[in-house]
Amino acid sequence: MRLFLIAFSLWRERKEMYFDQVEFGQRLKKQRMVAGMTQEELAKRIGSTTKQHISRVERGVETCSIDLLVEIISTLHVSADSLLMETETDMEDPRSALLTIISQLVEIAQRI
Repeated sequence: MRLFLIAFSLWRERKEMYFDQVEFGQRLKKQRMVAGMTQEELAKRIGSTTKQHISRVERGVETCSIDLLVEIISTLHVSADSLLMETETDMEDPRSALLTIISQLVEIAQRI
């Protein structure tokens, strides 16, 4: 039984480090939408890709090059970890908190 638990633990660790193209695409789509961009807008800002390629990456049909990954990270202002392995905290939370603070400041300014 102990050997089984050790083997299972090792398998689980390897599985957690496995790159899943479909999950990467889902995280990319989520971060793109949080940034308020369409696939076409993201492709235009990057400049070295097309809307169709972004769509295929988001659906997990294709992967992107390291160069494109760097451009995506830079354009969306996210970390590589958050896109590749989802190891960071969700970037939507700080954005939501900031938007809440801004709306509260606007309300206060209107009362003055």
